[in-house]
Amino acid sequence: MKKLFFAFTMFLCCVSVTAQPPLKTIQKPIDITREIKNAPVAYNFSSIKMCLDRPAASGTIPPRNFDAVKMPPKINSDGSYSTVGTSQQALSSLTDRMWDPGQTIAVFISPNNGSDALRDKVKFYARQWENFANIKFDFNGTFNNAPIKIEFANDNQSWSWIGKDMLFNPLRLYTMHFGAFNGSISEAELRGIVEHEFGHALGFIHEHQSPAGGGIQWDKEKVYAYFALPPNNWSRSQVDQNIFYKYSKTNTNYSAYDPTSIMHYNFPAELTTNNQGTPMNFDFSPTDRSYARQLYPFPVTPQSASGTLRTGDDCDMVDFRVDYNAVPADKIEFTLQLGELNSRKVTWWKQIGIPRTNNTETFLWVQNISLIKEENRTSVTIQIPVTEINVNKGISFWKGKALGIHTPLGFKWNVLPALKGGCRVTLSWNKETCM
Repeated sequence: MKKLFFAFTMFLCCVSVTAQPPLKTIQKPIDITREIKNAPVAYNFSSIKMCLDRPAASGTIPPRNFDAVKMPPKINSDGSYSTVGTSQQALSSLTDRMWDPGQTIAVFISPNNGSDALRDKVKFYARQWENFANIKFDFNGTFNNAPIKIEFANDNQSWSWIGKDMLFNPLRLYTMHFGAFNGSISEAELRGIVEHEFGHALGFIHEHQSPAGGGIQWDKEKVYAYFALPPNNWSRSQVDQNIFYKYSKTNTNYSAYDPTSIMHYNFPAELTTNNQGTPMNFDFSPTDRSYARQLYPFPVTPQSASGTLRTGDDCDMVDFRVDYNAVPADKIEFTLQLGELNSRKVTWWKQIGIPRTNNTETFLWVQNISLIKEENRTSVTIQIPVTEINVNKGISFWKGKALGIHTPLGFKWNVLPALKGGCRVTLSWNKETCM
C-alpha cells in the first residue's frame, strides 16, 4: 500500500464538526493552571494554532470511477482485440472520499470579502495540484452547483471539508474557509494554506492521522489541557478523535510517515514529551507529488496499433492504423483511402459504414473511376462524437463489383469497443483482387 493521506505543517484546519464551530486561533498569550496528575502545571498556549476535522458523511458516497484512465484493449495485427495484458487500475480500493481520476470539480469563490487579486491567487495555487494529480478545478461554478464553496473571513482560521463529503451538503453551507489571509501573511504561507485546504478537498487527511503517522511524541495531558480551553472546550474523547486518532488501514492508502508533507500542519514542541515539534511546510513534498499521481492517475497512452484486415472477398487487404490522443477526446476520427500494393494502385469504388446509436450508418466512400472529376476522391475523413457511435456493431465494408454494382461484403470489423475518444483510425484499401 502506498500513501493516501498527507498532512500539513501550518496553522490550518479541516471542516468543523457539525455540533461545534471550527477551532479558532488563540490571538494572545493565555496562561492557565491545570491539575494534572495531582500537580498544578502552568501552560502557555499562545503560539498554538490548530484545527478540527469534520466527521465522515453519513450518506452513501458514490464509488470511484476509473474509466477515464483505463487502457483500452490491445488491437492485434489482424484487427482483433484482446484485454490480455492491458493496464489494470489497482486503486479502486482507495477511500471513497476521493473524486474520480480525470474529473472536473466545480468551485465557487464568494465575491464577498477579500480582493480579486486574492481570489486569483487562490485559483493559481489550487491549480498546482493539477500538475501531478489528474483532476481539474473549474472556477466558474455557481453557489448552487459547485461542491467546493469558498468563503473569506478575518478570523485567523482556515478549514475544508474532506473530498466527496461535499456531496452531502443539504443546507448548502460553505465547504472551504479562508480566514488567515491578513496583511501580515507571507506569500509562502498563503500558498501553503491554499494547497493544504485543496488537498483536503481532494480527499487527503492530515498526515499525523495517517496509519503510519507515529512520529510525534505527544504530551497527551498537555494536549488534553489545551483543547479543553475555549473556543474548543473538547472532552478527552474529542481530543482522541481529532488529534490522536489514526485512520483505519482498511480505507486508506499510505506510505511511510512524511512530516514534510503539505498535509501536515505545524505542531509546537511544547505539546510533545521530547520537545520536538513538526516543521512548517509551504509546498508539496516529493512524496506528495509521487503519491498524488498514483491516487489520481493520468491515462496510460498505448502505442499505436497497426495491421491488415482481410475481408475474405477477392483477396482484399485493408491496412489499418490506430493512433491514440490524436484528435479531441470526445471524438473518434475515421479516414478511408485508396492505396496500393507493390506499385499496383487500387481502383473503383470502396466504402465503409460506421454504426451510429440511432440505428443508422455514416458512410465514407472513395473512388477514382468517374468521368466527372468532381465525383472522384481518393481519401475521405470524418470525426464522429464518441457518444454517437454504436460500439455493439461492427464497421461494414462495401465495394464496387461486377457492372459497378455497390455491394456490401460479409466482413464486419468489430473493433469499436477497443477504441476510445481521441483515436484516429486510418484504413488504406491496398489490395482488391487475387491477381
